[in-house]
Amino acid sequence: MGLGQSTSRSPSREELPAGHLVMDVYEPAGSPLKRGRKRKTSKEKEVETKKIAKLDTAYVYQTLFIQGVNSDIVISACGREWHVHKVYLKQAKYFESMFDGVWAEAKSGRVSIEIADPSINADGLNAVLGSLYNNEIEIDLEKIEGTLAAASYLVLNSVIERCAEMMAEALSIENAINFLDLSTRYGLNDVREQSRGLLLHNFWKIMNDRSKLKQIDRGLMITLLNSPNLFICEGEYDIYKTIKQWIYMRECPNCNLFDSPEVFSTNVSKFLENSETDYLLTKYMDILSSIRFEKILLSSETIKIIKNDGLIPKSIIDEMTSALWMSLLENEETPKTLEISDEDFFKRCFRLGRALESVPKCWRWTGFNSGVDILLHLNDYSVCIKRNCLNQKAPYSVSLKSKHLLHYRLVVCDSNGHVVNDSGKATWDMAPDEAKTIFRITEETVVPLSVHFQFLIQKPIDSTQYYLNKYLREKETNQDNFEK
Repeated sequence: MGLGQSTSRSPSREELPAGHLVMDVYEPAGSPLKRGRKRKTSKEKEVETKKIAKLDTAYVYQTLFIQGVNSDIVISACGREWHVHKVYLKQAKYFESMFDGVWAEAKSGRVSIEIADPSINADGLNAVLGSLYNNEIEIDLEKIEGTLAAASYLVLNSVIERCAEMMAEALSIENAINFLDLSTRYGLNDVREQSRGLLLHNFWKIMNDRSKLKQIDRGLMITLLNSPNLFICEGEYDIYKTIKQWIYMRECPNCNLFDSPEVFSTNVSKFLENSETDYLLTKYMDILSSIRFEKILLSSETIKIIKNDGLIPKSIIDEMTSALWMSLLENEETPKTLEISDEDFFKRCFRLGRALESVPKCWRWTGFNSGVDILLHLNDYSVCIKRNCLNQKAPYSVSLKSKHLLHYRLVVCDSNGHVVNDSGKATWDMAPDEAKTIFRITEETVVPLSVHFQFLIQKPIDSTQYYLNKYLREKETNQDNFEK
């Protein structure tokens, strides 16, 4: 295919009533796997994420909150009532403002709260109100949304912080999309960044999981596709295939996500065949513009597939293919090396990746890359890049230039998407058949792992967005002329 295919809460601030107590190319056979630190099993992780803070069942909670003894205020919300005490409620800023201010409820024995946020429910409110009578709170991860929403509504920062801590501890690929949504809605900045990072580093796994892929909304998809930290396997063509499925699932929400890969792929193809190209192009312009088609149109097979799909007009594919050929000639004929800013590099570079279950491994990504054949080699000791020229026969290794300036970033991630090594943006002036060691492998680096490679050698053609915008402008102009 085309080239490029990881609460304790503070006790009440107020003085309490008397008596109240607040408690591949080369792969030798039989290569042994590396051994590293023992990892927790999935079962151990599940048990860990199910842990909740132990509830203090002492006198205060049982007698005052559960039984409501000596209550001086009734809270009514979400179809339920709580017989509670103002002195405890005032730990939450919502009630502190209510009882110490000029609200009518300040002198009332009953408060009815009308809540518009659908995430707030009686269970969440009960947990948060109950925490005011304890120095700890019970938080169930499966119901954390209701607790977090209630704590945010009542402005109880200690519970909000405890929710954030538990979410960060339990964060995984299984809940990252939900946690990203919750942390964005309720201002948990650290959790939001951690969730987004986990999705970016593990996007190559999500690409093969239709259920998770369907959960990604349009805004998040655009954010992911345009991030310099998007890690994929194998390359840009696989992003294109993923977006085809994503569009199909949005346009056909009742499709069967559990069809076999062959059946699902056939259904996607039929959907595209029966859809109007310009309709989908216009509707998903922002998504399609985020795919680097110039990194896909590098083999005859992928060009034929994309033309046949009909998602991108054939005229755009022909124009981009022509521009790629002209760029190849210009880059080969000029002695100048590529100069590019870091920002532009991450917007226009090749995005490649490979998941490895064992080492050593040596591999290349297929497709014509201006006649330069780049190999990656990983063994027990190092990660190397090599410009293959004459040592190994390869169909696309035709450039014999004495030097090629490679702009690159190489990242190695563990099985959970955590970055083990990151070269950062760097450059290397490659001579024919020259190799460069990028990382030394430590004992803590164990398989399975993933390797992600971003690079540019020559000046890219105009972006996909440029060609799509040009097509739509010309179409609009032709329509106006026709109507006249």
